[in-house]
Amino acid sequence: MTSAILWLTLAYVTVAALVLTVSLANLYSLRVKVALICVVSSLYASAWFGWQTITGWPTSQPLPENFRVLSITIDERRKKDKTPSSIYYWVRALDSAGLPTGKPRAFRKPWSERLAEEAEQAIAEMAGGDTLNGTVSRSLLSTESESSPLSDYAGERSITGNTDNTITIEFKQAPRRLLPPKAPAS
Repeated sequence: MTSAILWLTLAYVTVAALVLTVSLANLYSLRVKVALICVVSSLYASAWFGWQTITGWPTSQPLPENFRVLSITIDERRKKDKTPSSIYYWVRALDSAGLPTGKPRAFRKPWSERLAEEAEQAIAEMAGGDTLNGTVSRSLLSTESESSPLSDYAGERSITGNTDNTITIEFKQAPRRLLPPKAPAS
């Protein structure tokens, strides 16, 4: 990976040198030359961030609604470190039959106490040999006891919207797949 970064940096420097050479040799105004150099430099930044997403760095995109958990890492912030705490999930999406599909993907979620507790419990279950599936819910609904007291005329419990829009991840043991019987040896 270090050699890839080195080659990418050399390519950026070469293109910048070519743009600078062409700009100096042209009769364009100084504004056009500076604008060209700024545009090329901004393309370097966008290419760099695009390259990071291609190489498997964790994404901040939403987790799939249903997924197979391959690994979880909790990265808590240290006192000296200024980077935010995160929880990393390495997962594969599940198809309609409940089977993993596609390539594994790393997801990064901001650390919260609830997500950390759920992740720690899942890590312990996986250490015990369980295979886990996960389901994401957006916690958009809460019951009457969690929000303002609303009830209809019959006295039934009402459901109101939860405004914090946090996610909840529920982990369950994956169902065991039974293999078909083997044909008798001939």
